[in-house]
Amino acid sequence: MTRNCFVVLVLLGLMACGSNPLEDHYYSLVLAADDVLAPVASAEGKAHLIVGPVQLPEYLDRRGIAMQIDANQIQTANHHFWAEPLEEAIAKVLVRDIANLASGLTVDRDSGRWTDSGDCRLRLEFDKFHATDRSRVVSSGRYWVSSTDSDLRQEFEVTQTLSADGHANAVAALRQSLGTLATQITATIESNSQCSSEQEKSSVK
Repeated sequence: MTRNCFVVLVLLGLMACGSNPLEDHYYSLVLAADDVLAPVASAEGKAHLIVGPVQLPEYLDRRGIAMQIDANQIQTANHHFWAEPLEEAIAKVLVRDIANLASGLTVDRDSGRWTDSGDCRLRLEFDKFHATDRSRVVSSGRYWVSSTDSDLRQEFEVTQTLSADGHANAVAALRQSLGTLATQITATIESNSQCSSEQEKSSVK
């Protein structure tokens, strides 16, 4: 074997050693919750709130976690993924948080054709749900609380400063932003009497 061939083989070996594939990482908004779900109480007499659908822009409707790296540029991670479809995770977290906050409501996620109409419905449309290169996370969009009597629309924007870098910290902060959003939604529903059970409506009449 000539010296040149030997050098080439050594270089190829070094390249192979230095090109180990990067590990994939998966993150869950649901698992990021550190609160305890309130005990299930009787639903009798309570208004029934259905959460969903949750609409996302195309750049969020994918597995890779998005980050804003410029005023109008989004980058999607190649090895950092959501553990489940993001719209489903957001709905699950909001169901959990609103159920803990609103003692007068029974809260369920829209699960398709098996979901009843409920007394009212919460629909959400997100414009942003990501971290930025300025160490912040932002969650913004609008939501509708609809019943047979009314349809209320509200814009929202929640921002939070990251205490440390990394996708895990960004996901934890996004989870907290949903908690803030759930508090806003619950206050809107309660202050506007936006969700009443059939029993409550009958008593008013």
